[in-house]
Amino acid sequence: MNVKDKQILRRLAERYSAIAHLDIQQQRMERYRQTNAREPVRPVVLISEVPWGEIKDEALTNRCAPDLAWLETHLRQTLYQWEHFQVDLVVPPVFRVAKQRHRSRGIGLEVQDHQIKGDTGAHISAHAYRDQLQNEDDLAKLQVPEIVYDQAGSEEALTVAAEVFAGLMDVQLVGGSLNYSIWDRIATFRGVENLLMDLAMRPAFMHQIARRFMELAQAEFKQLEEQGLLDFSPVLLHCTAACSRDLPAADFAGHVRPQDVWGRCAAQIFCSVSPDMHDEFDLTYNQELFRDCGLLYYGCCEPLDKKIEILRQRFQNLHKISITPWADARRAAEHMGRDYVMAAKPNPAFVATPQFNPEPVREEITRYCEACRAHGTTLEFVLKDISTIANHPGHLTQWAATVQAVLDAYYA
Repeated sequence: MNVKDKQILRRLAERYSAIAHLDIQQQRMERYRQTNAREPVRPVVLISEVPWGEIKDEALTNRCAPDLAWLETHLRQTLYQWEHFQVDLVVPPVFRVAKQRHRSRGIGLEVQDHQIKGDTGAHISAHAYRDQLQNEDDLAKLQVPEIVYDQAGSEEALTVAAEVFAGLMDVQLVGGSLNYSIWDRIATFRGVENLLMDLAMRPAFMHQIARRFMELAQAEFKQLEEQGLLDFSPVLLHCTAACSRDLPAADFAGHVRPQDVWGRCAAQIFCSVSPDMHDEFDLTYNQELFRDCGLLYYGCCEPLDKKIEILRQRFQNLHKISITPWADARRAAEHMGRDYVMAAKPNPAFVATPQFNPEPVREEITRYCEACRAHGTTLEFVLKDISTIANHPGHLTQWAATVQAVLDAYYA
């Protein structure tokens, strides 16, 4: 860093550190733990995957060298979110630097697609994928990937962070969770229509594909463990609260294993298939893949309200289930009861309109609250997959205020 860049980052770090050391951070992390202990606690509310490109504010403009953007962008976006739509955001008192890794060898195929990406800054694109797994000869091309821990790059990033936060807060290198969605990966090599058609027309071949991708994931998981790339104390897991009293396992001795971490999987493309087909082609393989994880979070954007029982039968370590706007919250809560955390995903369309209307937000959040209160289900909210806010960042502030007002009526 040159002197100017360091001065800019230090000013941001001073504000960031002051927030990180507020008492409310420990209080919120404890509420994350209570949530994951399935206690009757006020729901955690989080906002993630923001279309930052639509927020035109000088406070978000990077001023430092591009190779410092990984740090500067994080600091600026966190500070902005804290000031405008923080809800239950946690800024931990130790600055966490992700361990860097890369693949020295891929799986033998590269995704080939036509992509349409918006300019809102959201992590959302439209894809048309080329089918590269049409037969057994194509399947034979798949190979076990090689994951390499970039220790030098990781330590360099840690050194930069340590210099920026010197005297303000500690910094730490951290790994990640075990996150792999078999069919979401397969879809990128087959396309949606071909995949769904072959589930019905060529089931034996599709089982071969599913098993092979499960084996590739097992190989990846093993490499992550062997190279010390797992984290037993994440703050977030795919945008949801992750702090837990159950991790690491009771026999943890320093080396982080699958039983010490969260696992996460989903099958978004299976929103169109029956529970029996979902179980046969996805859950049977994920049961084998994630059986050793300490805790498991299942689901993303696919509606799972009619599939809770098949999830229950497959996973003994299942802890949290995603329930989307396209699911029936009452049916989901009835089947989940007190056994699982409902990770509710409110509808991002309500912040995408030119004028914010609080009424559909109130109605949606009320449905979740009443359903979970009726069945003793622990609830959390994550507004994510926000493709647009119609260039009105105030919509997120209004959404947050609307949700908190509803929760005030149902929870202390």
